[in-house]
Amino acid sequence: MLAAKLGIIGDVHAEDGRLALALEHLHRLNVDDILCTGDIVDGRGCPNVSVELLKQASVTTVRGNHDRWLLQEKARHVPQAHFAEDLSSDTLEYLNNLSTQETIATIDGNLLLCHGVADDDLRKVWPGTERMPAEKSKGLDDIIRSSKFRYLVNGHMHFRTLIHFETLTLINAGTLKGEHWPGFSVLDLDAQEITAFEFRDNNIMLTKQQPIQEPHHTVWSNTQAFSGGWEPVRLF
Repeated sequence: MLAAKLGIIGDVHAEDGRLALALEHLHRLNVDDILCTGDIVDGRGCPNVSVELLKQASVTTVRGNHDRWLLQEKARHVPQAHFAEDLSSDTLEYLNNLSTQETIATIDGNLLLCHGVADDDLRKVWPGTERMPAEKSKGLDDIIRSSKFRYLVNGHMHFRTLIHFETLTLINAGTLKGEHWPGFSVLDLDAQEITAFEFRDNNIMLTKQQPIQEPHHTVWSNTQAFSGGWEPVRLF
């Protein structure tokens, strides 16, 4: 069955409490599938509980750079780092079996789920603003050129935004971590709109509902066309 309504959860970072609330909320909204951009470990909560929640809810999840680092015993100096000995054998097996990319068939074309861009879990994409220079990606340009995907959902940047290209819309899923706009979204392809939810004092608030495409959105041909001065299309 082609998906029409998708729940989108960004980088988890062991926020098992918020993850449980997000999953419960999304199930009440009768989404067809729930997507997660990974980075399940390295945070204040429990990665074992987080993984069990993702498994129980049959969430389509990809591996993030923090998950990879843990498995490779790298970058364990990061704040709130977890270690292999903190994880159950089931959690380690789950992380080891995660793919870097997943394709979801939707009523509006294929969607690519990844953490950064495709297999590059550290790749950022940003058209450029006064505070942050442009981040271009030849990998994403190749994906755009292939015309295989209508949407790309990623994480890594912890900043829930839409970036519009002529043939593809990139949705950054954000994160459940921290106090700067932690939340999740619902992509409704029937209605052609996206709804953003945010955690405020452990309550879930609807913060934004907007069309996926609007006339005033900047539309790029590819990332090489990024020129700075972008006004981010925020999902918070």
